[in-house]
Amino acid sequence: MAYSVEPLSGDNAHQWETFNHHSREGTLFHSLRWKKILEDIFGFNLRYYLIQNEQKIIGICPFVERIRGYFRGLEDIPHSNFNDVILDDSFNISDINDLLSLFSQKCSYLRFNVSNADILERITYSNFSGEETGNMVLDLKQTPPDTIQQTLSKNTLKRIRRFEKEGFRIQEITRRSDIGQFYQYYAKNMAHIRGKILPLSFFEMLWDFFAPNELRIVILTKEDVCAGGTLALVDPARKIVHHEYLALNRNLPHYTPTYYLDWDLIDWAWANGYEMVSLGRQKLDPDNPRFRDKAKFGAEHIPIHSRLVIFSKKVSPLYRLKRTLSRSS
Repeated sequence: MAYSVEPLSGDNAHQWETFNHHSREGTLFHSLRWKKILEDIFGFNLRYYLIQNEQKIIGICPFVERIRGYFRGLEDIPHSNFNDVILDDSFNISDINDLLSLFSQKCSYLRFNVSNADILERITYSNFSGEETGNMVLDLKQTPPDTIQQTLSKNTLKRIRRFEKEGFRIQEITRRSDIGQFYQYYAKNMAHIRGKILPLSFFEMLWDFFAPNELRIVILTKEDVCAGGTLALVDPARKIVHHEYLALNRNLPHYTPTYYLDWDLIDWAWANGYEMVSLGRQKLDPDNPRFRDKAKFGAEHIPIHSRLVIFSKKVSPLYRLKRTLSRSS
């Protein structure tokens, strides 16, 4: 097989978009609109590559360049729930080392995700498994809202219905200038859980690139009281809704707005003909309350198969030492 790797450029951008659009693994997060947002808002040094086999595009690889001391690496793109290397069905997984050899000329190490775990078992380069995480995905074809409702406990249903009984309503944000109300409670919630607060400009750019047909932002309100809200990316072509960002009013301690907001998004997706709802990334940890809440609404954990491949002989012992020290601490 004559594999080659071609950097993304203005001349082949249409090939990237076409491959992403037609691939069953393609997502909005692989689109060049998403790439533009990551570059403009965060200033990431992104390196996107098309994989060719005898001039036919058989894969796309979105990476961010990282410099670690004297070593240059390529890693999976951040702030993206789906950031796999995508390969079509014609790729022979036994050729993975031939493909990796092309990247060995470009970097000291490569960190990437794939959907097919069997690919990783064929790697002969020095490699290490990555963080055990995954996406919590609800298949509405198998588990429609009526089925979910029957499995929810009486206490959970009571907490959901409480909002409507007390006069709370879902309000969809239809103007860019109103994003600030959602962002106010998003930022406060992230500060509360000590998470990374993304800038308002990021959410405004999401609006510019995806509204109105591929973006849904809602807040749960009663008069001048906001209980919280959600931002979801909507993919009509693939019939999937991505729950991306949560806003919460932490001054309402006796309410559980996350239940109502998750249920609202699921119900909306079903009513509008969507087949899948991704509730975001999560480690496989049944003891984690957020994991349990997502599983409660029918979401299944779809693992992300991650691997760090080291090409440089100097990097490998350094990384092994780092892992040893990290485990001992």
